[in-house]
Amino acid sequence: MHPRTPRERRLRDGVTPGSTIILKRNNRVKLPKASQTQSYLWVWIVVAILIPALVLCFQIGVIAEAIGAKDLRADQPTPVLFNGFTVLVIGVDDRQDGNGIAVRSDTLMLLRVQPRTGRVSLLSIPRDTRVMIRSRGQSKINAAYAYGYLHPQELYSDNVSQQESGMALAAETVEEFIGIRDFTYRVDYVIQLNFAGFARLIDAFGGVTIDVPKHIVDEAYPTADYGVVRVEFPPGTQHMNGERALIYARTRHADSDFGRMQRQQQVTQAVIAAIRHTNIAQWWLILNDAPQIIGGSMRTTMPLTNPIMIAAWLSTFTQIDGKHIATLQMSPQTMARHTVDGTDLLWDAKDVQHITTNWLEKAGASVNPATAPLSTDVVSQIRVAIDDSWRNSTNYVRSLIGMSTSEGAASVQVFNASHVQGVARRISDQLRSVGLVTNTPGDVLGDVATTTIIYDVNNHPKQAASIAQLIPGKVLHEKPPANIVSSADIVIVVGTDNAK
Repeated sequence: MHPRTPRERRLRDGVTPGSTIILKRNNRVKLPKASQTQSYLWVWIVVAILIPALVLCFQIGVIAEAIGAKDLRADQPTPVLFNGFTVLVIGVDDRQDGNGIAVRSDTLMLLRVQPRTGRVSLLSIPRDTRVMIRSRGQSKINAAYAYGYLHPQELYSDNVSQQESGMALAAETVEEFIGIRDFTYRVDYVIQLNFAGFARLIDAFGGVTIDVPKHIVDEAYPTADYGVVRVEFPPGTQHMNGERALIYARTRHADSDFGRMQRQQQVTQAVIAAIRHTNIAQWWLILNDAPQIIGGSMRTTMPLTNPIMIAAWLSTFTQIDGKHIATLQMSPQTMARHTVDGTDLLWDAKDVQHITTNWLEKAGASVNPATAPLSTDVVSQIRVAIDDSWRNSTNYVRSLIGMSTSEGAASVQVFNASHVQGVARRISDQLRSVGLVTNTPGDVLGDVATTTIIYDVNNHPKQAASIAQLIPGKVLHEKPPANIVSSADIVIVVGTDNAK
């Protein structure tokens, strides 16, 4: 029986058929329990990754502040990190005797690092090697650090540290001596480490394992208070703490300085192996304690907060084989043509070039300047783009209100298109001598250029015109050809007209 009245036609919930129903607003959509669990899981994963990453970045910044140093050289290198870079390691004996003269570099070792392949090669330079030191003249190579340390204002400028001055002059001297610029490379970075910091660093990684090749007895090992003590190392594999490894690396009276250089390279290989096998938990503790471990004992010009630098070292250590690191040294066995003048060692220039070539090749670096990479890294390109945009925009505003535009200090890079060896380096040196900042010179592949072109890339017309007076050439206010990749403000492509 059907209801006959409107009241009777109402439904059980009190709503009449055909009427409008207004529902309460509710935006919350209930997810299935499984979906809610997954959402919370992703949140925790992000938090678990983000917080340690932020803490790590903060700690790296603290470490960089504790050990970072400025590169005072006028022509600072701009390496493409994943194409390889060179580090000069300076072991400093800084025992204080009241006048600071005791500060000297007892160890000079070059590392060539190739992050793409994980290959590393070491080259040790004897401290008695006679070289030319800027502003000092002929002297032993270990005097470069000491002279820089004692004359920072004379060599560089006011308000620079003695350590930074010593590091810079040592890098200049070593770079010139080994002739690395002839291969289009530079001494890119410097690490200065005193002996106490070296020992603490080894202890932080749990010590090192070294295979001592022969019985070593040193009856006159020097102590910190300028005394001597007897030390002995039996042959065979042994695990050493930092203090013991330092003594092993420094002892020399059992044989010679050349034997000591071999032991220093052994210890360096062992340290690299220890770093390679350090687990994440150990790394976390080491990074947390690093400012206390090496603060005050180590300085470096490496940009530790640069993500590409961090990635380059990570790439190296994930691939490196500590047992197969190439080790070379300058010695009578490797460089037969040498002379001895008192306690000074004088090496033949061709032998120096040969061992430098061998050292670079052992690391897998190209020794043919024509095939050396000329590009810059992504960070440098971004930085240059930002600088250029800022300069162009401010110069546009200046021109609108009638002000002269600001050029700023231009960086210059010289490329050799004459196919005459050494031209780009010679002109770079000439430009540096008048105060211009020059990047690493390079070579241009292809046909020989007859005319020198000066490309004013980033609106530095006055400086480009000044350069044209020193290096005759045609000034163009445009970018260089596509086969020349450079971050410099002014690019000089040298032709045969300036090759003599």
